[in-house]
Amino acid sequence: MADDRQSAMFMEGPYEPLMIERAEGPWLYASDGMRILDAAAGAVVVNVGHGREEIARLMAEEAAKINYVVPIWNTPARERLCARLARWTPPGLNRFFFTSGGSEAVEAAIKFALMYQKMKGRTGRTKIISRWTSYHGNTLAALSVGGNRNRRKDYEQVLFDWPHIPPSFCYRCPWGKTYPGCGLDCAEALEAEIERQGVDSIAAFIAEPMMGATGGAVPPVREYWPRIAEICRKHEILLIADEVMTGFGRTGRRFAVEHWNLAPDVLVGGKGLTGGYMPMGMIAVDEKLVAECERLHADFMFYTYSCHPLACAVADKVLEIMERERLIEHAAEIGARLGAQLKENLSGHPMVGDIRGTGLFWGVELVRDRASRTPYPPSRKITSQVIGAALKHGLFVYPTVGMAGEAGGDGVMVTPPFAIGNAEVDYIVRNLRTALDETHPGAQ
Repeated sequence: MADDRQSAMFMEGPYEPLMIERAEGPWLYASDGMRILDAAAGAVVVNVGHGREEIARLMAEEAAKINYVVPIWNTPARERLCARLARWTPPGLNRFFFTSGGSEAVEAAIKFALMYQKMKGRTGRTKIISRWTSYHGNTLAALSVGGNRNRRKDYEQVLFDWPHIPPSFCYRCPWGKTYPGCGLDCAEALEAEIERQGVDSIAAFIAEPMMGATGGAVPPVREYWPRIAEICRKHEILLIADEVMTGFGRTGRRFAVEHWNLAPDVLVGGKGLTGGYMPMGMIAVDEKLVAECERLHADFMFYTYSCHPLACAVADKVLEIMERERLIEHAAEIGARLGAQLKENLSGHPMVGDIRGTGLFWGVELVRDRASRTPYPPSRKITSQVIGAALKHGLFVYPTVGMAGEAGGDGVMVTPPFAIGNAEVDYIVRNLRTALDETHPGAQ
């Protein structure tokens, strides 16, 4: 195992790595015979479940026909996917650009916003406002808009000096207030930052509709997104919704923005788009904005693997399966049961500070003291301890750290594949409770 680890850069985890030999539905099978319920859907990716034979057959058939086409040309798979996506995305967001993953897609969204403002003659609009605690990807531009301080720290010297505002996060309100008597400071912070920076310097605002990997499935207050959209429209700032983690059914809607009837200017997708069967990301852009740029002959260069024929075919098939099996409706229904059981069985646990989420997108924040909401010191690596304990009982949940800012913050996300039932919900909750019970005595 030691020799295997040396073959890849920085790929060691905080617990002993596993060799996964096969996977089926929501289950992973390790080389030592262990069966693990993948309650993280990988990295919140495998929405339709592992081991779909019809997808494997499709991949073999498509690869035998076309293995690569330069992205300026079309393919039947790309045409099918675009037509299907236009029925999935919010009205008007029917112009698509494809990438190899979520980080590239965020980069593409930022580039489009900067290009659009330039085409409008607003060449001074070179800044992107984003939020602390959010995560947007691993390229330099994506890290620049990202708000995970730990992931930014080794690159601060080269990141773009773009402004951040605090998030809508009631459990850890940055203003120390309580909803609803808070004046919606989290949304008004955007207006204040625009004024501070100067409206003529701002190209776009980017945020996750519900914070994921760093916050741990944090939904905003209901008035937040409508007010954010109003501010962006007033100042002609593009609104970018990063739905890499929340999109394609994860929150019980096709996209999380639907919870507020929100139509952003640019929507970023990935992960669930291909369900983990192929690397792929995308942006969906308001057709009116794209038409303005095309009229002025703007150049938006493709990536080598943009619109890859096999990835397009797989994405189209994954979305077809979700439609045919009504998996989004199922995610909403079974997710409500999962959330209710998490709250019923974990809310009183001495390590559990908050349980939040919707659909199959749930976060459990872990704290040292429930009354004061004091986080564990980062050096204790509590999240890793809980995940390690859960793995011993055949359960994998997704890590989320950093939601308490410089003080750290620990938690796990419960985001299983959509193809689960009541038995799997019981299994998840029971074994997560066991993992917390085993971790708690040594955590104090």
